[in-house]
Amino acid sequence: MRKIIERLLLFFIGLPLILASVFFFPQRHYLLLNIELIVFTLLAIIEMRGMLAARFAVFPLPLLMLTGVMIPLAAVLYASFGFPYRLITFSIAIASVLVLFLEFVQGMKGDFDRSLERILTGFAVVLYPGYLAMYLTIMTKWDNAGIVLSLFLLMVFGCDSIAWLFGVLLGKNNRGIIPASPNKSVAGFIGGYVGTFLAGGLGQYFFPEVFAGPLWKMGVLALMTATASIVGDIIESIMKRSAGIKDSGALIPGRGGVLDSIDSILLAAPVFYILGDFLFGL
Repeated sequence: MRKIIERLLLFFIGLPLILASVFFFPQRHYLLLNIELIVFTLLAIIEMRGMLAARFAVFPLPLLMLTGVMIPLAAVLYASFGFPYRLITFSIAIASVLVLFLEFVQGMKGDFDRSLERILTGFAVVLYPGYLAMYLTIMTKWDNAGIVLSLFLLMVFGCDSIAWLFGVLLGKNNRGIIPASPNKSVAGFIGGYVGTFLAGGLGQYFFPEVFAGPLWKMGVLALMTATASIVGDIIESIMKRSAGIKDSGALIPGRGGVLDSIDSILLAAPVFYILGDFLFGL
């Protein structure tokens, strides 16, 4: 019962609070939302580093935080303060060079045994979550960004919440198909797609001027967003199992850590961004 209450609170209180940042604070291309994304990215980097440190050699946390936040910070400077887009490209290059430079410094001490681990974990922090979170910030530059961001969040949260509900109600006898996450069920996956398609259909119905075109376009966007959301959730489960932990953290009741709460968003954001632009010219 406690788990159910925590899930309901997250959906009926947590999601509206995030949407409030979109609808009531659109100033400077949703600067408040972008600041929130930076904070969540930093918290996710901390959790990611802790997860990697359970099995691999990693760089010190302050250096990883500095490197990992460079890309989303550049995206905020672009979206909210009008810096040129190439700043994002530069930040990706600089963050990559920094990872290699950190290992160069380590190598000067004669410590080579775990060099590959440090390099790979360094890039993992830069790309996940640092790079993937960037796409949410870039979306704030779009026309009708508030509507588009709200639809994206409803798709992802709808996928997660309806999947959980279907899993609880109908998934008792069809679980265990995903070794990394044995509690997930066929019914849950179906529910996830239902929730995403429902959100997409409502978005196109109420905002036809934003999502103009035949219904199949929204169907493709919903299908791929739901798939990316589900895969993102499973990927994080795989990483946690590899690290031998149950949750990435304990910050959010009913969810665990920050990574446990944004894993679906991280992978779905670039998919939604690319297809949204391609299908609807957002």
